This record gives sequence, C-alpha cells and structure tokens, in this order.
Amino acid sequence: MAPSQEQEQMEEAKYNAAVAYRLAQRRLASDETDAALRWFEQAWQLGHQDAAEAVLALRQRRDGKLATAQWVEAQQSQAAVHLPESQLPQLGLWHLRAEPTDADWPFWLQAGLTDQAGWQSAEACQLTLQPIAVTQQGAEQWLQIQRAWQQDKQLHSLAVCFQPLRLISSTELACSEQAEQRIDCQYQALIPYVQNTSAQQLIIMAGRGRASYNNGIIQLPERADLALLRHEFMHIFNFIDEYRLPREVAQQVCKPERIHANILIGKAQLTAYKQYWGLLPEQLELTEVPTCEYSEYQAYRLIAASNSMEYFQLALPDYYLRLVKQQLKMPEQLMPVQYYLAYQARLHQLDTEWLRLMQLADELGYADAERLLNQRLSAPTVPAPVSAHPQDSAVPAVSGG
Repeated sequence: MAPSQEQEQMEEAKYNAAVAYRLAQRRLASDETDAALRWFEQAWQLGHQDAAEAVLALRQRRDGKLATAQWVEAQQSQAAVHLPESQLPQLGLWHLRAEPTDADWPFWLQAGLTDQAGWQSAEACQLTLQPIAVTQQGAEQWLQIQRAWQQDKQLHSLAVCFQPLRLISSTELACSEQAEQRIDCQYQALIPYVQNTSAQQLIIMAGRGRASYNNGIIQLPERADLALLRHEFMHIFNFIDEYRLPREVAQQVCKPERIHANILIGKAQLTAYKQYWGLLPEQLELTEVPTCEYSEYQAYRLIAASNSMEYFQLALPDYYLRLVKQQLKMPEQLMPVQYYLAYQARLHQLDTEWLRLMQLADELGYADAERLLNQRLSAPTVPAPVSAHPQDSAVPAVSGG
C-alpha cells in the first residue's frame, strides 16, 4: 500500500525544516497543540528560526515561563536548538548571553533596565532595598514601580533608598508560578550575591502567584504595581493584614503577647501597645477587623478608616506613616535579609557563608546576629512565619466603588 501524501510529508519533515514548520501550522490550526509543538520543535532543530517563537509561546502556555526557560537551557546545553540573544531576556536566561559584563551578578547592562539609577531619598538612607528581577517583563515593571514611588507623596517622604536593579537568571532563582499559591523561590541561590550588597532588604520581581514578605525579602509577581509593593513594604515594620488571615497564619500571629503596629489582639492589649510604640493616633477609634477571625481573639485597628493594609489600592493613614518613620530611626531593629539568608546557609550546611552573612547582619546592628556570633555552634533563631497575601488580581474591591 502506497504511503499517503500526509505520511510522505511527515517523513520529509524529519529532515526538511520548511515542511516540518508547515505541518506544525496545520496541527495548530486543527487545535492539535501537542503535535503542533513537536513539529515546531523539529523545525527549530533543523534551523527554522521562525519556529522558535511558536515553540516558546506554546510551551509557556502549556508549562509556564520557568519550565520553558529550563527546557531552552537544557536544549542549548546540548546544542539541540539556538535561541537568538534578543529573546533571552523574555525568559530570563541572562547567563546564556555570550559575554556577560559583571562577574558578581549574572546580568548585563541593557538600555532601559540595569543602566538606570536607583532612588536616593532626600531624607538619607535609613533603609536600603535591592530590587531584583529575573525577566525583562519584571525588570520593566520594577522601573515603573520605582518611578511611581518617587511620585508618591507619602512614600517618597520616607528615608528609604533603592539600589540599581539587578538581574538574576530565572532558572537559578526558580520562582514558582502557581496562581493561587504564595510565590516561592530558591532563596539560597541569593547567598553569593547578598554577601556583596549593603542593602538590608530585597525586592524580588519574579514568578506568578501571591505576594509575600518573607524575612527581609519582599516577593512580588512580575506584574505587580506600586499598591502591592506598598502593602508588602509595610510588613517590614510589623504591620499585618486587616483582612481575614488564613487559619494557619492566624493561629501563629493572633496572640496577645505579639504586639503589631496596626492592630490590637483584643482591646486589653491597648496598654501594652501604647507602652511598646510610645504613641497612639490623634483620634483613637478601635474598629473591628477580620484579621483574627480564625483564632479565639477579636482584632481591632486603632483608626476607623479602611486603608492599604485592608485594600491595597488605598493610601496609608498618617498614623501608620508616623509609625514607619519612627522605626526608620532605628533600622538596626529590623531583621536584615543577611540574617535570614544566614539561616538558609546553615540549613544547607554552608558554614563559611553562614559566618559571612551573620557578620554582615551584625555590622548592620542586628542584635540577634551579635548574640549568635558569640554562640558559634548555635543555629540562627528561626525567622518569623511567612505572611502570604492575595495576588494583585485578587485584591478586595473598595466598597462603594
């Protein structure tokens, strides 16, 4: 029985890039996605560069951006395909560029990205943050956020500075992409870089899913905006969410012995709160919030108005801003990222790195670091639990429009 025309074309497509590409297009038009992907990959391997864009689009749709970057990295290491350098930033494969220009950070200067200045506050730099992105989209989004910070009347008044953006390869940091889960990255990969920065906190623009503040690391999805950064930034200063916390988080943080900046765990905590912070709002109005609904305690904020700790898009109350400025006068009391990464280094048995990071945390004045350096055989105190928050698309709407 003679082979059909389709079978003949499939045989020819094994060595003819143009035929493989046409077969892929037909499969895609028939909604045979997996078959289309196989033939587009075949065409790419045979040198059809137009197939690269189709492969990347289909793989990202099916597997996500990180998995696609990992596949490309593996293919290029085997010389199976070649991705043009102009497309590397889309996947965050910075290390595959022919001539990286910085030995300490795997990134290169690219017009409009890492050659942009950071932000120097007029109020000096009591707290310095290092922004990090893994893809071009995240980098461009960060630069928009930084400009928005400078234009925000409240935020630009803070003694907070940003160092110039750094880029780390997506496959190195490997940030998760599950939409309904907190973004998680391989934070131990940051250890070599944080040993060479004076910033006390990191901002990572990477992955997809829910934002969080994790012991010196503000973790944002690569499409985050200023409102989401502002909310996560406040967690540095012991502010917690004024919407309902997940049950497991509420059980950890809703305890009368824990004093937060913006809420009371029961009205009886007011005296201890005033003694701890040394100030109260000019118009004290205890207002119930659902923060601790999954605990045995009722939570109260000290002001009436809804704000950015409840609805991301709202501004900060003046009282909250006063509390932040008060803490910025004593930045050594804020846990630096060096201390948290020392904890990560100890978990991975990186003793030399643990010592270097703990020394950096000590130089920043963090008391626990000095104590642990004096107890060299002890592990760092376990950091506070991670606070997870809804992703930007799930921000509660302000009632009334």
